[in-house]
Amino acid sequence: MLAGERRAFRGSFSGYERDRLFYNAGGALVPAAYVLGLDGNHDGRAAAPVDIDGDGDLDLALLTLQGLRLFENTEDEHAPAEQRRFTRVRLAATRSAAPALGAVVTVEAGGVTRRDYVRITEGFQAQVPLDLHFGLGTAARVERLTVDWPSGARETWTALPADRLLHVVEGRTDVEAAELPRWPDGTRPQPAGTPTTAVDTPRLEGGSAPLASGERPAVVNFWAPWCAPCSVELPQLVALAGRYDGEVDFAGVSVEVADLESVRAMVRELDITYPQYLAGGEVMERFFAGDDAAALPSTYVFDAQGRLRRQFRGAVTEADLDSLLPSLRDEGLFEADLELAARAAARSGDLEEAIAQYRRLAERRPGSAQPLYEIGVAALELGDFEQARVVLEQAINLAPANALAQFQLGVARLRSGQPGAGFASLQASLALAGGDAAALTRLGNAAAAAGQLWLAVDALSLAVETDAAAAPAWIGKARAHRARGELDRAAAAYQRALAVDPGNAAARRELSSLTP
Repeated sequence: MLAGERRAFRGSFSGYERDRLFYNAGGALVPAAYVLGLDGNHDGRAAAPVDIDGDGDLDLALLTLQGLRLFENTEDEHAPAEQRRFTRVRLAATRSAAPALGAVVTVEAGGVTRRDYVRITEGFQAQVPLDLHFGLGTAARVERLTVDWPSGARETWTALPADRLLHVVEGRTDVEAAELPRWPDGTRPQPAGTPTTAVDTPRLEGGSAPLASGERPAVVNFWAPWCAPCSVELPQLVALAGRYDGEVDFAGVSVEVADLESVRAMVRELDITYPQYLAGGEVMERFFAGDDAAALPSTYVFDAQGRLRRQFRGAVTEADLDSLLPSLRDEGLFEADLELAARAAARSGDLEEAIAQYRRLAERRPGSAQPLYEIGVAALELGDFEQARVVLEQAINLAPANALAQFQLGVARLRSGQPGAGFASLQASLALAGGDAAALTRLGNAAAAAGQLWLAVDALSLAVETDAAAAPAWIGKARAHRARGELDRAAAAYQRALAVDPGNAAARRELSSLTP
C-alpha cells in the first residue's frame, strides 16, 4: 500500500476479526467470548477496563470504528458481597506531578500480596483510569498498603477498610476512605431476553413446537415479508439450509402475525423449505424482552447444546454463517462452558435452564458437590423443595463440612415437611462454620434471607465475637435484630459497625431510619 493511501485508509488492516476473551478456569485459559457476548466483529482494538457503574468490579469499554461499546461485568452478581471484596486506590503526589505516574502500590490482604503501578495507557491506543483496582476475594480489610512514590519516598498505611475508594496523598498520615458513586437503580440497563430454541412457538401451518430439535446446532432467523433486508438475506439462508441439511436446524420466525397470506406467499416465492414459526408473546419475550419493535432481520446461532453462540443484528450473509457453522462440528463439551452457561442462566432468572446446565456439569464432575449445591439453591427458589432436598443431601455426602450446603439442606427439609431433620441441619450448619468469621457471616446472611432469624442472629453474633472488626458482620447482625423487632440491639450493632468503618453509608443510613 502506498504511503498516501495508508494515511487515508479508514478501515482495519486485519478485517473484521471477532473479539476474543479468555476465562481463567483454575489455571486453564478457556476461550469464552461467545458465552459472555463479547465476540463481536468490531473493527478496532482499543479496550479499557473501567468501573462504569460503580459496583466495585471492572467493566469493559471498547472503542471501534462502529462506535463506543460498553460491557457491564455481571459475572459475580450471584456471589455474596463478602466473597467479592475490592479496594481502589487513588494517589495524589505532592513532591512530583500530582497523578503520581509510575508509582508502585502494594496491597496486602488475606495473606495475598498484590502489586500494580499508575500509568496512563495500556494495550493498543487505550487510556486507562489512574485509579488502581485490586480484587481482595473474601478479605474484609487491607492489612497493609505501601506506596513507592515517583519522588523515591516509600510510605505505608495499615488496617484500611475494604470495598472503598482510598484517597492517598503523599506525606499525609491519614487515608480518606469513600464509597464509590453508584448508578441510580432506575438507570441500570436490563438484560434483553434469554434466547433459547426450547421455547414452544406457534407454527405457520398450525400447532406449535420448539424452534429446534435440541440435537444439532440451530440457526433462528426473525423476518417479515415487508422487511427489505430480509428479502436479500432469505435466499442465502435457503441455500445454507440446503447445504447443511441434517447437520444444522434452520428455523424462520415471522413477526408478521396478522397478514399470514403475505408470509405464505414469501415462503412460496423463495421456496423456503425449513420450518416457519410465528412470533408470539413468549418467543418475543425470550429473544427481545417483549419488544414488539424488534430489529429486523435478527439471526441467532445456537450450538448442539442449545447455547447461544452468535447474534446478528441486521442482515446476515451466507459467508458469515458458512465460516461459522463448521466450527460447531464435534467441538466437544467443556466444563467451563457448562459452568458459564449455568451461571448466565441463573443470573437472567432462567432457573430451570440453570438446573439443566448444572446437572450436565454434575455428570462430568461426579465427585464435586458444587454443581449439586447450585441445583439445590435454584430448586429452592423454584419452590421444588423435594428436588432441593435430594440434591443437597447428595452434596452433603460429598462435602460434609460445607456449612452453607448444610444450611440450605435444613431449609429444604423444613419446607418439604421434615421439621426435625431440618432443625438438625440448621444447627449442624452453625457448628460447621466454626470460628471462621467470613463463613459465619455468609451463613448468617443466608439464614436471614431465608427467614431463619434465630440462626442469623446466632451465626452473626459468633462472627463478631470471632472478628470484632468485621463491619459487614455487624451490619448483618443489626439487620437480623431489626427483622426480629429488636430495635435497641439493631441500633447497637449499627453503631459498632460505624465504629469499625466510619464511612459505611449503609450502616449510617439504616441506623438513622431506626429513630424518628
